[in-house]
Amino acid sequence: MDFLNNLTPASAVSAVEVVANLILAFILGIAVTIVYRLTNRNRALNYSLIMTMIILAMVVALVMMVIGNSVARAFSLVGALSIIRFRTVVKDNRDIAYVFFALGAGMAAGVGNYEIALFGVGIILVLLLILDFVSFGTATRDLFLLRLQTIPTDMSESLFMPVFAEIFRSHNRLSTKTVKMGQYVEYSFLVRLKPGVTDEQAINRLTMIEGMARVSMIAESNEAEA
Repeated sequence: MDFLNNLTPASAVSAVEVVANLILAFILGIAVTIVYRLTNRNRALNYSLIMTMIILAMVVALVMMVIGNSVARAFSLVGALSIIRFRTVVKDNRDIAYVFFALGAGMAAGVGNYEIALFGVGIILVLLLILDFVSFGTATRDLFLLRLQTIPTDMSESLFMPVFAEIFRSHNRLSTKTVKMGQYVEYSFLVRLKPGVTDEQAINRLTMIEGMARVSMIAESNEAEA
């Protein structure tokens, strides 16, 4: 009987509180998605994920109101929700962080802690915008991963070093290996372009070297090949 009593609401939530909490969760979810779009404007966005974050914030707020102070009800909901399986593959770790951010915002709104919900979410959003504005943690634009495939003749690394001196400010060899059953030798370098030299110009210059079979330069998610 005590277990059944624990399943009853510990404290009633008025209709006004329900509406206020859900509206606040919706507003916070919208704010999180706006900052998500601003900080990911240079890549393709998953609009399904954007809607998911808004829905998640409201649903979590509703779940928190249903749970209230009842531990038994919380375990019951965990067991019920455990049957849900999410098969969407999240490609970027930042997307996972924003999903948890929307979840936290919904939890704060659901328990009616408006100060934490408004000030906590607001401060995090401002800090994220500042980090994006200063490009914190982004790779240097003139830094590339260079891969060269050469025909295994008498050609050696010293033959394309003079070209490196023309177009690269610095270079660091990462690996050397054979590919396609020994048909080619592949060199990998971490290179930094000289000022005024573009990746297309570097590729064109490298492909002119005799014995060069393939050149690729990769900067973050962009790739230029010849």
